[in-house]
Amino acid sequence: MDWKNIAERAAWTFLEGFLVALPATMSIEMDGAAWKAALFSAAIAGVSALKTFLLELVKVLRVQSEAKN
Repeated sequence: MDWKNIAERAAWTFLEGFLVALPATMSIEMDGAAWKAALFSAAIAGVSALKTFLLELVKVLRVQSEAKN
């Protein structure tokens, strides 16, 4: 598996989510807006990393299955 690719995608997704969520939460003047934006971004990045991991796993399993045939 390409762990570097998975980590890079998760990092970019975190950054994108943070940059979108932070101004949105700050505009409605919520306490702890930065923390909420960071947690929201981390959750998005985690989902992105999980998705990429599962796609890579499916590719590996498909290649292994084709090699057996």
